[in-house]
Amino acid sequence: MTGSVPDPSGRRAGEAVLLAAARLTALLDEAASAEGLTPLQARFLRTLRDPVPQGRPAAALGIDPARVSAPTRELAERGLVERVRADGDRRQRVTRPTPEGEAVVARGGARLAAATPLTRALDRVERERLAELLERVVSHPGAPAAGHAEQPDRPLADGGSPGGHDGSVKSM
Repeated sequence: MTGSVPDPSGRRAGEAVLLAAARLTALLDEAASAEGLTPLQARFLRTLRDPVPQGRPAAALGIDPARVSAPTRELAERGLVERVRADGDRRQRVTRPTPEGEAVVARGGARLAAATPLTRALDRVERERLAELLERVVSHPGAPAAGHAEQPDRPLADGGSPGGHDGSVKSM
């Protein structure tokens, strides 16, 4: 078989991304568990910075919109989110965090910020560059859709999904 030798940098970069994602996932799991949340619930709660229709958090999490109803219900039962009528369209309902939900996100974010290797190993410019590069990889036309990499919401001991997409892990 003839051809060029594959560039080993692709494999090295991929392995580094997977290892970093596993480490950040473990940190998210710990922060979520400390608040009595699953990783999906923690990530969902973090996406609700502003009242939004349920489809928007699903897109941000890379999950099917049908999967949003369960964490919405569970978080509402705990008093961490509420569903209210939208200001512009009274027929539409939006989900927003309650003050307690905002406090949970802030506490989880503080835990992650204190523990993340992103802020200890990289300066702000490096984190911004890393985020730009990873966003470029994720948005590349050949990349699989986010929903294909979706992790089921399972017990914390089995892992979960990395949180955040801004490169800084400031909040859950």
